[in-house]
Amino acid sequence: MRFASGLGMIVALAACGGTGGHGGSGADAGAGAGADASAGAGASAGADASAGAGAGADAGAGAGAGAGAGADASAGAGGGAGDTGSPVDAGASDGGIAQCKRGIASNAAPSAAFLPTGSQPGIAWWYDWAATPSSSGAKVEFVPMIWGKGSLNATIPAGSKYLLGFNEPNFSGQSDLTPQQAADDWPSVEAIAASQNLPIVSPAVNYCGSSTDTSGCSDPAVTDPYTYLKDFFAACVGCKVDYVAVHWYNCDLPSLKAYIEGNTDAGGGLEGFLQFGKPIWLTEFSCGGSSSVADQEAYMQAAVPYLEGNPNVMKYAWFSASPIPNALLASSDGGLTALGEIYVSLPQSCP
Repeated sequence: MRFASGLGMIVALAACGGTGGHGGSGADAGAGAGADASAGAGASAGADASAGAGAGADAGAGAGAGAGAGADASAGAGGGAGDTGSPVDAGASDGGIAQCKRGIASNAAPSAAFLPTGSQPGIAWWYDWAATPSSSGAKVEFVPMIWGKGSLNATIPAGSKYLLGFNEPNFSGQSDLTPQQAADDWPSVEAIAASQNLPIVSPAVNYCGSSTDTSGCSDPAVTDPYTYLKDFFAACVGCKVDYVAVHWYNCDLPSLKAYIEGNTDAGGGLEGFLQFGKPIWLTEFSCGGSSSVADQEAYMQAAVPYLEGNPNVMKYAWFSASPIPNALLASSDGGLTALGEIYVSLPQSCP
């Protein structure tokens, strides 16, 4: 693999089969470095994100130590695919063209097996945590990323439609930027986007730690993604950010829904990302590393219809990289795994 995965914290609820693994060496794409990271062992489930319960184990290959801070489905995490709330501001204009949501986060470019056909929706986009694709020839839209500080002089492909911002800057094992540092570097991201008049997606965030373990966080005072983004926006007044990017590795729909929409009204500890008033890109999601293929399939079949039907979610990408082998959508020859066949076949909505 050319670049290490952007996988950060893994949260594993008991319903997802216990503990979850996490990995990703977090090498900066701009520096051209990055090794395939072996999956580490994540720690146990947290019952309430605000309590910061559970602490992730060392990922082994340099990934930030993720903290288990998941929302308990029984503690007001929310229900199924319905009741997604009013859509947030549409953000940057896409010219009225239908925008299909489904994508993949993968070190390898998607093969023709991922393309839409008369019998399957396929995927609409992909990214590999880099400014340029890891291989040429893919017939699916590539979305470039400015991974971190070392990528600020990167050149992105002509004809790009969006630009992804920093990868998990709140993780010390990923792009490792405090909210203030990310804000200070953001004008360089804006300059790259301005060269093609592109909409910009915010830094992608997840939980980096807990109240009892802040070792994996770029700023030990900020362990949750909501506070990180609030601090980033406060430090980056007037900055161009059209969408908000988030990652999530729980293995159940209620916690995914609560993570995106919030569950504080029901007594939970997840604030939700609707507070930022921008469409959401879920740029990494799957079950954790200890989950079986059957767990991954069950979660995928529950989560994808919710994401397709949620007007607040603009794009989503399944995490298909080696740190979570049972979540892989493609085999080494580019053909679809059984899980990949399901992913490209699920019904889609292109608003």
